[in-house]
Amino acid sequence: MRITATSLLVPFLLLGHPALLASSPAAPWIDSVSFSLGKDNDSNDTDVYYVGFQNKWERSWFEGGAWYLSGYWDAEIGYMETDIGFDNELVDFSLTPVLRFQRDASLSSGVTPYAEAGFGPHLVSDTRLGKRDLTTAFQVGSILGFGVGFGERGQYELSYRFQHISNLNIRKPNDGLDMHLLRLGYNFY
Repeated sequence: MRITATSLLVPFLLLGHPALLASSPAAPWIDSVSFSLGKDNDSNDTDVYYVGFQNKWERSWFEGGAWYLSGYWDAEIGYMETDIGFDNELVDFSLTPVLRFQRDASLSSGVTPYAEAGFGPHLVSDTRLGKRDLTTAFQVGSILGFGVGFGERGQYELSYRFQHISNLNIRKPNDGLDMHLLRLGYNFY
């Protein structure tokens, strides 16, 4: 089965549409949606796509200065495919707590810069992807990224993320995945 960016973008737009979310039972939980696409770090032979839903924490720290620390839950479903090997695709489910260090107000250019990091569990549909042996369906992912918020009320976000997924050496081999992702997000509130 071949998935293209367009086939993932249509459900993202439909699921992320405010009118549809307003009538959804999950509406109070979903503050924003995101779409990511990227490649693996090792050989660029793996295409990666994620659709995510975020819930901002009700708490922030170090307020009162130019920057503050906050966080959110990031629930994502991802699809990865490679042209190498027989096991050439897998689906990834994740729930990651993410800490974000963000500027309190927009710069004169109208953008709000931020940096973020997170660490959380992943569940993959297959333990092999091309030549990689992930060994276990349970994986742990770490992310490190930076980006900008923009738009009239900061409703749009564009960011870069480096993401690593591995099984923490629960079993060998632990080939893991390193990915470079470009992410576009939309904040409802």
